[in-house]
Amino acid sequence: MEIKKILQKKNINKELKISGWIRFNRTSKKIIFIDLYDGSNLNGIQIICKKNLLSIDDFEILYRAPLYSAFTLKGKLILSKNNNYEFILEKIIDYNFSDPKIPLGKKDHTLEFLRMQAHLRIRTKLFQSVMRIRSYCSQLIHSYFAIHGFYYINTPIITKNDAEGAGETFFVKTKDNNSFFNGQGTLTVSGQLQEEAYTQSLKKTYTFAPTFRAENSNTSRHANEFWMIEPEMAFADYFAAMNLGENILKFISKKILNKYKEELLFLGNFFKLDLIKNLEMIINKKFLRITYQKALEVLKVAKLQNNIFLNDQFNFGDELTTEHEKYLAEKFAKGAIYIYDYPAQNGAFYMYKNNDNKTVRGFDLLVPKIGELIGGSQRENDYQKLIKTIDEKKLALKELTWYLDLRKYGYAKSSGFGIGFERLIMFITGVENIRDVLPFPRTPGKLEF
Repeated sequence: MEIKKILQKKNINKELKISGWIRFNRTSKKIIFIDLYDGSNLNGIQIICKKNLLSIDDFEILYRAPLYSAFTLKGKLILSKNNNYEFILEKIIDYNFSDPKIPLGKKDHTLEFLRMQAHLRIRTKLFQSVMRIRSYCSQLIHSYFAIHGFYYINTPIITKNDAEGAGETFFVKTKDNNSFFNGQGTLTVSGQLQEEAYTQSLKKTYTFAPTFRAENSNTSRHANEFWMIEPEMAFADYFAAMNLGENILKFISKKILNKYKEELLFLGNFFKLDLIKNLEMIINKKFLRITYQKALEVLKVAKLQNNIFLNDQFNFGDELTTEHEKYLAEKFAKGAIYIYDYPAQNGAFYMYKNNDNKTVRGFDLLVPKIGELIGGSQRENDYQKLIKTIDEKKLALKELTWYLDLRKYGYAKSSGFGIGFERLIMFITGVENIRDVLPFPRTPGKLEF
């Protein structure tokens, strides 16, 4: 039974079996205190090993046991004078010693050091907390979409289409350098285009899968392999998609806050952030919405009044930087904020163009500390307009004929977005580097595992 499930009053004085690894120990000639963990809760459980209650062999084994040794133990659960659960050991059932030279010890380690030990860092409280939350969050995503009638679509990992048009794709070839397929295969940057085909029959769909970017960037916000949540809705405009994004984040935040408050307090203390307040902000505050043009005006005022962004002109068409996004979320909105109606020149080819012929129905959700968390749009439904945009952006029309077919055969207005899953986990946990929310991060020059 998991430690978390054992820690109940109904189990006091019951004879139980418990399994886990030694995180910390304190030894003396007559008693040994062991912190045993199995990953099911933050602090594990304290094992009390009294020499007079154990065989000589068992006490000697525990006395010599290095950190992170694995044990299965038999004993009784008690409640200490301080109302903490403790386990009085009676017998060792099974064990396996760790090598004493394990790189992890009792001392604290830097995040940089732990990244070099990605296969071992999960043994720390920090990474166990982050990965428990990550696991639960992924379950919540599937749960939300199931509750609201969305169909889960497995879009291809290998594709011929660069959905974003940025050209940052990994090529797929055989070891003798052949492309293998009837065209150059690449690792997907988004499942959106293929998902749209299914949305036009199932109405509400989503994909939750790994995506890849061949971007030679070593910032704390970028990785070459990461996960994307991408819902798509037919008969829906971009405001309906914004509503969906807000509702998903509120649902996830409520559930995480209810289940992992202890971990949030621990992580908040580690990163010196009020993570509970951050989630309560998502839950209780309506997300602000302003146009891209309004965002430029807000930033111009900030430049004049606060003497910041001095080298920026904020002309129509200028890209918003991460610092601009953080200002809009943290200082202007003091919470989550949608920016919409972006310049057409900056939008992806599939975005619906507004009547002003200058803007598209694209939107981003910005949140404090992270910046962009969601990016989405209403999709262009006009066949001829889509061809014109593909031509203007100099994309390969022949590779998108199947996508254009969707517009010819009964296309319903459609909208959707992508949530960067790792950025969501960063926001929830306070982790500042994307490498620390990925189990085995893939970044430029790093492929150790």
